Amino acid sequence: MKVEVSSGAVKTYARPSKRAIIVNEYTKGAELTVYHFIKGWYELRPVDVDGIMNTEFISSEDVNLI
Repeated sequence: MKVEVSSGAVKTYARPSKRAIIVNEYTKGAELTVYHFIKGWYELRPVDVDGIMNTEFISSEDVNLI
């Protein structure tokens, strides 16, 4: 599903916890493709330039469904 970052400087994490390692940061208005993971969290599956797929988690509080 598609979501849009609702506020500036939203962070993604290595696991579904605000205390986890920060993996990436997105600005307001960025569109992301996410997958429902657990209540309150979405999973992102970005692919690096070398073709390796990573997993990141973003809080549902920080995004709006498009």
